[in-house]
Amino acid sequence: MRERNPAPGQTSTAARLTRRSLIVLAAMLAAGCGAPAVENDDVVQAETRDPADELLLASAKIGLPPEGLTQSDLPDPNGAGAAALQAYCTECHALPAPSAHSATDWPAVLRRMWLRMGPGEAAFAVPEPSEAERFVMIRYVMDNALEVSEMTLPDLAGRESFESTCSRCHELPDPRQHSPEDWAAVIRRMADHTQEILGEPLSRDQYEEITGYLRTITNP
Repeated sequence: MRERNPAPGQTSTAARLTRRSLIVLAAMLAAGCGAPAVENDDVVQAETRDPADELLLASAKIGLPPEGLTQSDLPDPNGAGAAALQAYCTECHALPAPSAHSATDWPAVLRRMWLRMGPGEAAFAVPEPSEAERFVMIRYVMDNALEVSEMTLPDLAGRESFESTCSRCHELPDPRQHSPEDWAAVIRRMADHTQEILGEPLSRDQYEEITGYLRTITNP
């Protein structure tokens, strides 16, 4: 489900989520760091935050999914699992891809998110999924999770870059899940995520080393 352009006077989902995140974080800071309390839904202005506040906001951003994904981009976009992710996950941050984590990691990730939905002041409360909906979400993300590599990686040029770079955000993917021709586009997308989430671009050498390595070991 792609977001429609907001009507005059309305804000986009991305802007609304950014505002919500800032407000919640500001409230946390007000409670524990002596920052001024938030009295309305206005975006917290930069001048009201000290360097410690900025560091907290930057740290929170590192753990958030990059923006740009919509429900129509998910596997089985009209199914109950994709609809549940859209309904609950986007209350606080951008829509995550099921392939962002392995099937081993997803249950702990979802549990951590559900624990954060419960406590807090009513003004910052977000809808919580029912037990049945949680079951649907867990099954959905695990069924469509990142395929983790179980193969012995050949010790060829580019292996070190592949292991050290890709493992910063998730477990190493199975090189066999994409064809040699597709890996260049996959690594480019990951490079964009690295830039957005970590603020560190992938160098041309890293890109070529990783792409060349994956192409080589997945050639039939």
